[in-house]
Amino acid sequence: MNRALTSERGRKDLALEHCRRVNAGDVDAILELYADRATFADPVGWNVRTGRDALRAHFEEAVAAGLREVPGEPVAGQDGMHAFIPVTAVMDYLPRGPVYAERGWLVPPADPAGKRLKRRCMLLLQIDETGLIRESQAFWGKSDLDVIG
Repeated sequence: MNRALTSERGRKDLALEHCRRVNAGDVDAILELYADRATFADPVGWNVRTGRDALRAHFEEAVAAGLREVPGEPVAGQDGMHAFIPVTAVMDYLPRGPVYAERGWLVPPADPAGKRLKRRCMLLLQIDETGLIRESQAFWGKSDLDVIG
């Protein structure tokens, strides 16, 4: 992948590549897209994680939960460093579902076996001059989260 992602198309392609690597379930490949001290907030307003170890833990849990992302059309900022992409993500209800229910973000199912979480979000990526993601922010609210299956 071309690391000189200063063009709008390059930043859009990076956002799509991020979703492709998530769907491939390859945590190491996902982390190749991130700077060493990258920050990540999912959702924005909750915990901000910093660094590869924190990102690895996040993505390992998501991949283990069968995360699949369907990206929409990305948009590039005119500032030369941001890309924004709508994503619909589906993953197993466990282990994150009970945490979301505890926070009042969704009503827990009577039987979580076989249930999945569906979340619609907007993913904002800040890309540094080397073409790596420096910051990732997932914007979503309670109304964007559903239990399916």
